[in-house]
Amino acid sequence: MMGPMCAKSRRVLVFRCFGIAALLTAIPTAHGAEPQVGLRSLAMGDSLRAMATQSEGMLLNPSGLALTKQFQVSGFYSLRLPSVGHFLHASMSDSITNSHFALGLYYNYLHETPHFAYRLRNGGDSFAQTVQGAEIIRTGHESGTALAVPIGERVSIGATLKYGYYTLRSQLGQDMAPPGQSAADSRIDAENGVDLGSVGHVVTFDVGATVRPFGGLHIGVVGQNLWPHGYELPTLLGIGLGYQFTDRLMLAADTVINFTGNETCVDMSGATCGETVRRTTVRFGIGGEYAIAGKVPLRLGYLYDDNLHRHHATFGLGYMSSDPGFALDVSVRQAVNAGKETVMLIGFRILRDVIPSGEGGP
Repeated sequence: MMGPMCAKSRRVLVFRCFGIAALLTAIPTAHGAEPQVGLRSLAMGDSLRAMATQSEGMLLNPSGLALTKQFQVSGFYSLRLPSVGHFLHASMSDSITNSHFALGLYYNYLHETPHFAYRLRNGGDSFAQTVQGAEIIRTGHESGTALAVPIGERVSIGATLKYGYYTLRSQLGQDMAPPGQSAADSRIDAENGVDLGSVGHVVTFDVGATVRPFGGLHIGVVGQNLWPHGYELPTLLGIGLGYQFTDRLMLAADTVINFTGNETCVDMSGATCGETVRRTTVRFGIGGEYAIAGKVPLRLGYLYDDNLHRHHATFGLGYMSSDPGFALDVSVRQAVNAGKETVMLIGFRILRDVIPSGEGGP
């Protein structure tokens, strides 16, 4: 039986690890695409890469599929304001049928209308037109399959193979596109549509690992989009810590480093950008989950994104039933400075063979 001094020293070690994760936020930043997270993760400060079970595993860390013994079908809808971003996710995961590995399949769809100005070349080397108020639409389709393998009782590894097709286009009005402009700027087609950086028909992959060195401590490391594709599918390094204090209470903290998804223009002397510099960005999140009466998970968290030095408050509420096995979850993330971005999510899960106590939370 573990003595009180041993238990105390382990808890001190856990909180020191969370402090180290927080220090990783001191890395410079720039602008990048929003990484998509799961229904529990959103409410917990975009954390859970160390305890990313089921649908969360396919979005955050594929090795998490092997953390529990469960069959799950998940779906959720997310709305982002003020860009009116619609996001749909559907997935199925199975870690019961085969004792040697876990499998998952997922599909994501997004449609968003961001608002920003951009420049077009009108002819010559130094004459450009700044376009404001044009319709801009971002769409995306992403599907993937994940495989996770447990190695003993305390280690699991996993990988996800992904296919993506993303578009970012703008439609110019008649007064925004003078005759002959398409010849001056190759991004403009015959219907006055402008390609602002579409990423079509690409393949990439994630590789992750989760370690449980003792007790309820979980450590997760994942490389995402290791074959990078620009702004939409950049290479990310995720480092997560999680601790299951009791069957009902858990705490998680994540740091995500974006290596390739951010470029800043440093030379605008010509009609369009003459030189860009790639920058590294960081997001840090921390959150907790407590299951009231074992059926109503309450989630709270905090997220910092150094892109705009933006702070977010996150929270969520759910209901979980073991017979029949299902869960309903609602999550919200609210920016509290540098713009009032709001993300809302509602999701539904069908569960078979409920998660064993102490292994990944509700």
